[in-house]
Amino acid sequence: MTVAEIPPPRDDRPPLKANVFEASRSSTCTLAPLFPYLHAGAIVPTIALFWGRREGDYGHFEHFNTIDEVVIVLGADGAVGRARTGLVRVNAKTHMVGKFLPDPENPEQFALISITQRQSENEPQREAVWFKCEKCQTDLMRLEFDWQPVATREQEAALGAYPPLETVVKSSHAAERYNANRTCPKCGHGNGPFPLERWGWDRYAAQSTAIRKAQAVLASAAE
Repeated sequence: MTVAEIPPPRDDRPPLKANVFEASRSSTCTLAPLFPYLHAGAIVPTIALFWGRREGDYGHFEHFNTIDEVVIVLGADGAVGRARTGLVRVNAKTHMVGKFLPDPENPEQFALISITQRQSENEPQREAVWFKCEKCQTDLMRLEFDWQPVATREQEAALGAYPPLETVVKSSHAAERYNANRTCPKCGHGNGPFPLERWGWDRYAAQSTAIRKAQAVLASAAE
């Protein structure tokens, strides 16, 4: 019987640990990666914190991913169904995201969730984000994308310092495109805007660009 052995980590990828509750307090957005490792085959745990407030609706959208997403609800109050505390599930490849809080304007309601995926190794990782008409459920805006997680040191170097999780960046692009044109071409319904600020994806994308520039400036100053 052959026993598979897990090889030791690379010197530039030391084992890391994080406290989800502590990390969530200062997270920039939902689906924020806990660790900087996004390479081929990497286990990528992310966190999403939802909480109620005035005009606190998060909206919803559809998501497709060729990679399994394992969801753990670490703590929730007021959330029901698929957002109950302690619930563990694997999302369907195509799934709806949102509506975790029955009353998103109630400050007593919240849900802290971890979503973990294992990056693709040999094939491009395909995803899609789209929004439907509130009235007739016609697809209004769909953004499909695929990306090949890096597998070599050369590929990692080509991405530059601190590359972002593409799912978050592309989701921000999808929401921005939807908000720019929300009228349904089929029934003419004027759909409400997607509350991008509540998800923070645009902030994550902007801060990713800023910190990479900052790192480049620091590296140039040291030369």
